[in-house]
Amino acid sequence: MVAVTRQARAGWLAALGGLLLLVAAARLSPTWHRPVYDGVVIEDPYRYLQPPAGKPGNPTSVSDTLALDQGVSPQLYSGTLEQPPQAQMIADRDAFQLPSGTTSIKATIQPIKPPAPVSEGRISGNVYRFAVGNQAGANVSLHSGTTITLVLRAPNGVSNGTIIHFNGTSWEKVPTDNGGLPDLYSTNSTQLGDFAVLVTGAQTPEPSGLTPPPFSFSPSPVPTPSPAGGQVPWLVIGLVAAAIIVGVLWRTLGDREP
Repeated sequence: MVAVTRQARAGWLAALGGLLLLVAAARLSPTWHRPVYDGVVIEDPYRYLQPPAGKPGNPTSVSDTLALDQGVSPQLYSGTLEQPPQAQMIADRDAFQLPSGTTSIKATIQPIKPPAPVSEGRISGNVYRFAVGNQAGANVSLHSGTTITLVLRAPNGVSNGTIIHFNGTSWEKVPTDNGGLPDLYSTNSTQLGDFAVLVTGAQTPEPSGLTPPPFSFSPSPVPTPSPAGGQVPWLVIGLVAAAIIVGVLWRTLGDREP
């Protein structure tokens, strides 16, 4: 019975010690950041390139440069900085045909003025230009039979949208799926270019008269260790404190054993 009790005590103390060490290491690491919680998504107000009266402007764009993955295009995810992003593109590894001499690819997403009016309905939100090129500026194309996933967010509350693509002369509808939120849409496309969300028929307007909260596009600062390793002493202190707590608990429980 004593052996079983000691084994149980050792197990609980080992688990507690491990938890304390994980907390100390995670909290005191130079790359520590707040955890991400799944749950209700709070959407930022939609940001317009040409904002209607009372609506926020200055939408973000993105430009990501990625090195090749063993000679082929790497897995790609790029998204604008709004929450959720107003435009995203996602591609699998080796999705693109690369010109000779390519060493990296550059993925860009940029809000632009509509290149042409639509023949029905209206464009909801911004038109976004999706492009991928190599380090020399040459555009790259998708391998035959490969698609890239493009995601567009319409203004808040717009739930009856369809993604459209500008083919150089006119807009055309493309197969559209809901992206998980009522105003989030996605399509698997065989080409890049200019895309937007089209709404027709009964339209759900974005709530008006709301003042958007303060918004910053700057990423949250991450503590940078000093040249002498400023984070290390705190990590050592945390580990020592965890060891002391485990030792005290071990002795206390041991004194209680018959």
